[in-house]
Amino acid sequence: MKIGILGNGQLGQMLEASVTDLTDLDISLYDLRAHSDEALEAFIAANDLISYETENIPAHIVAVLEGHADKLAPGLNALKVFQNRLLEKNALRAAGIATADFCAVNSLADVKAAVEQLGLPIVLKTTTEGYDGKGQFVLRSPDDAEPAWQAIGGRELIAEAFVTFSRETSVIASRSADGKVVIWPMTENVHHEGILRYSLYPCAGLSDAKAEQARTYITDLANSLNYVGTITLELFDTETGLVANEVAPRVHNSGHWSIEGAEASQFRNHMLAISGKPLGATDALYPAVAMLNVIGDETPTSAAAGLDGVYVHSYGKEARPARKLGHVTVTAQTVAERDASITKLAGLMPAGVWNQ
Repeated sequence: MKIGILGNGQLGQMLEASVTDLTDLDISLYDLRAHSDEALEAFIAANDLISYETENIPAHIVAVLEGHADKLAPGLNALKVFQNRLLEKNALRAAGIATADFCAVNSLADVKAAVEQLGLPIVLKTTTEGYDGKGQFVLRSPDDAEPAWQAIGGRELIAEAFVTFSRETSVIASRSADGKVVIWPMTENVHHEGILRYSLYPCAGLSDAKAEQARTYITDLANSLNYVGTITLELFDTETGLVANEVAPRVHNSGHWSIEGAEASQFRNHMLAISGKPLGATDALYPAVAMLNVIGDETPTSAAAGLDGVYVHSYGKEARPARKLGHVTVTAQTVAERDASITKLAGLMPAGVWNQ
């Protein structure tokens, strides 16, 4: 089977690398940055199946995909829903999943109305594109309405009420075409300036009830869309339960730990799901695992040399501020051992981000 992946960044490369042992799968990557209509049509024609590493696919490419929807996995409906934060929130609510209160914003008057409706503070976001904190504006005062609209307005936005939460978590699952769902253990995720800095397994102190709530949420969401492939649900941990933040219809940064840390990685199970093969087990291989992002400068990864159970992944990118250049996975037999290794790698993070 020939499978084409739209996108040749680190996610596409890791998807390809996850199934190099499966000789009946022939994987190729399409460079979205070097797009032409002719190249895309040729790429689609040359492959039996098309998947994608990102939901941020330009509209003119999505228009082409509409003519080949039978080849696309995850399906066209999932791609369109999760490209747009308003459609996403409505899909979450339809699946019975708790979200922040929200409303659509299309003008400065709408921003002011959202402040009245949702209260303060609120987060204003572009409904499409935007990731790692981009395309967002936090309003803490009514006087912020006009600056917010000037900063990111002139297009469809969504206003979301603030959720009071103790931490951010995520749950990742893969679903096969026959409806089987496998779910990885949850991670606790720590962000800085809108960018994920590290993820920790196990998710310390997570109650059985909340873990079951997360599994139910992601299973119901995947089933509601007849989803095929790997899907990620980012969640706020609150006193009254888990509240959905965002969905990624793809493999996710917080699941990179699964390459060395789980029986089957999120990448491998995505490829197995879309190609119709049995899904692998998602159990953790170690009692404690962490994933640390390498952002802006790869030099601090030198601290990983000689550390047992530590794996460095470089994405081969040119360094620049706030750019994800790679990640480091830490595997350990105890949480204390894991955290000791992270402390030795703390130079990968801004001061104060790792303070255990």
